[in-house]
Amino acid sequence: MRLPRNISRGALSRRAFLADALAAALLAAVAIFVAAGIGVVGFGALAVFLGLGAWIAVEALVRAMSRRRRKAVDSGPKRLPLSDEPDSR
Repeated sequence: MRLPRNISRGALSRRAFLADALAAALLAAVAIFVAAGIGVVGFGALAVFLGLGAWIAVEALVRAMSRRRRKAVDSGPKRLPLSDEPDSR
């Protein structure tokens, strides 16, 4: 079945408007699906970003605690070095 060729300007205008409206609806649907996909990907990326940030923070905290402990052990009571010389008393 073919569309009639000899149609009025009003009918031609309505057909063009229908074609434009269908194309706009299709583009809108694609945009919504893409935006939803970006939203899902963005949510996943945010979760990964927060997880990695927490991991880095924990590593930095452990490293700082390790440095403090090492510093406390190194700055503890100093022993006099042993020498071969007898006491001069």
